[in-house]
Amino acid sequence: MRIQISSIHVHHFLRAAILTGFAVYTAYLLLSGEILQFIVPQLVIYVKCADIVLFITAGFQFYIAFLSLKEQTISCGCGHDHQESDPSHDHAFGHHHTHAIEESLWKNVVIYGLFIIPLVLGACLPNKAIASSMVDKKGMNLGGYTIQNRPASGDMVELGGNEDPSLKQLFKANVYDQDYARLGIFIYKQPLIEMKDEWFIEKLRALNTFADNFQNKEISIKGFVYREAGLPGNQIIVGRMGMTHCIADISPYGIIAEAPDSNTLANDSWVTVTGKVGKTQYNGQTVIKIMVEKVEAAAEPSVPYVYPDWNFASKL
Repeated sequence: MRIQISSIHVHHFLRAAILTGFAVYTAYLLLSGEILQFIVPQLVIYVKCADIVLFITAGFQFYIAFLSLKEQTISCGCGHDHQESDPSHDHAFGHHHTHAIEESLWKNVVIYGLFIIPLVLGACLPNKAIASSMVDKKGMNLGGYTIQNRPASGDMVELGGNEDPSLKQLFKANVYDQDYARLGIFIYKQPLIEMKDEWFIEKLRALNTFADNFQNKEISIKGFVYREAGLPGNQIIVGRMGMTHCIADISPYGIIAEAPDSNTLANDSWVTVTGKVGKTQYNGQTVIKIMVEKVEAAAEPSVPYVYPDWNFASKL
C-alpha cells in the first residue's frame, strides 16, 4: 500500500489554480482601477461580489484537492488506482471502478486551454486599443446618442420651472428633448463650455440639438485626434470612446475641430482644443464644430472612456 498522485488529484489542483488565477486577476483589475477599461462604473459592485464568490470557490476547490491527497490507494498491478476502503474490487471476475475523469490527454488540454489562455493573455497583454482603428470599424458619432435617429420633433414647448423666461423661449423643445433643453440652459450659463468626462455624451447631444444657441460660445475639449476620409484638410475630429455597459458596446463620440495647422497633429495623439462653437455639415446632418484658437498636447487618461448618465437630468 502506498500514497500516490493520481490524475484526479492533478485535475483538482488545476481547477483550483485556474479559479484562483481568475480571482486574483479580477482583484488586480478592481484595485488598480483598470476594471473601468472593461465595464461602466455602475457594474463594478457586481464584479466585486462575483470576485468574492470566486475566491471562496477557489478555496473550496483547494480544500477538495488536499482532501483527495489523504485518500490511500492500492497498487495492484492492473493499471488502475483503487481506494483501500473499496470492498467490491474483484480481480477474478472484473473491475467495478469509478473513475471521475477519464478524458483523453488532448481533450483535457483543449478544455483547460479554454480557461488558461484567456487568463494568460489578459495578464500579459496591455489593456489598450488604438482609437482610430476602433473608429474606422464603428464610425464616428458627432451628435451624441445618434440624434439623427430620434423621433420627429413634434410640438415645441417651453420648459417649466423658475428659469429665465428668455432662456426658456430660447430652449423650447419637444417631449423627447426636454431634459437636454435643461442641460442646454445649464451649459449656456457657463462662460466656458468644458467637455469633461462627466456628461460628455449628454452635453454633445444638447449642443447639437440646440446648435444655433451656442454659436461663438467658448468651448474646450480633450480627446484623441482622428482624421476621417472626406473631411477637408483643415478639419480633424477630437474624440472620446463612450461605453454604455461594457467594452463590447463602445462607440466613438467627438466634435469636428477646424484649424489651419491641423495637419501637424498626429492621429491618436491626445490634445486639448479650445475655440469657439460653429456649425458644419457631416453626412447630411448639421453638427457643431470648433473654430480652433488654441491646441495643446495632452496626456492620455488612464481610463480613456466616457460613460452615459441616464439620470443626468435629476442632477441639474
